[in-house]
Amino acid sequence: MILWTIMPEELVFGQESYVDPYEEIEFAGAKMMVEKIAANQCRIVRIISTDPQDYLRSDLQPGVVLTAKNRYELLS
Repeated sequence: MILWTIMPEELVFGQESYVDPYEEIEFAGAKMMVEKIAANQCRIVRIISTDPQDYLRSDLQPGVVLTAKNRYELLS
């Protein structure tokens, strides 16, 4: 049997140890998916927005690192 899926193997076969490394947050009015890289930092993986202007903003491009103080802010 061949199983064609984009889901991780751990999730498909029900292994309890799978932890999703991505999280959806809202920052600067745009919803995005981020990957946690430290206790107070995350990296933008992709933008999830219906506003085309959000994709043109240089501060919201994938790869940009955000740091959490009270809320996520751009890391300078």
